[in-house]
This record gives sequence, structure tokens and C-alpha cells, in this order.
Amino acid sequence: MFLARLNPKSGSFNIDLRLQRHFTTVALSLPANVVLYTIYGQILQGNFSNFDQGSKDMVDKIIIATCSVFNSITKDPQFKPNALKFHY
Repeated sequence: MFLARLNPKSGSFNIDLRLQRHFTTVALSLPANVVLYTIYGQILQGNFSNFDQGSKDMVDKIIIATCSVFNSITKDPQFKPNALKFHY
């Protein structure tokens, strides 16, 4: 996989069509909490299957804490993506 972007401050802002045909724009929306709980739940339940019951009971708490941190980061205005900080 290759990633390319334009410099927002210098150079030409037009892309040659012969070059542009090699790239695809992909935009993803943030997943809903139900989707995150399902994905992380399946992964952690599989990984914790050989642990004792006390550790298995922590799976739901780990998922809730992870989703809480994820949601607080995505809603924080400090981490909103822009042209200079697109990687957030």
C-alpha cells in the first residue's frame, strides 16, 4: 500500500490526470460503539479463553475503558485532522 499527499503550502495544486489515475480516495467514518464492542469483544474473548474466570470477567471492563478513551480522543478538538495534522 502506498500513501501520497500534496504539500498544502507550495508547488502546483493540480495533479496530472495520468498520475491521478493511479490513486484512489478512501474515506472512512468512525465506527459506532456497538461495532467497537463487537469487534473488541470477539478478539478479547478469544484471547482470554485460556485464562481463569477472574480474568475473563475483566474483558467487558477492558472494552468499555478502551471505547471510552477512543471516544474522548475522537471528540477532543485538539486532535481534529487538518491539512497539517492529517494523521490524527
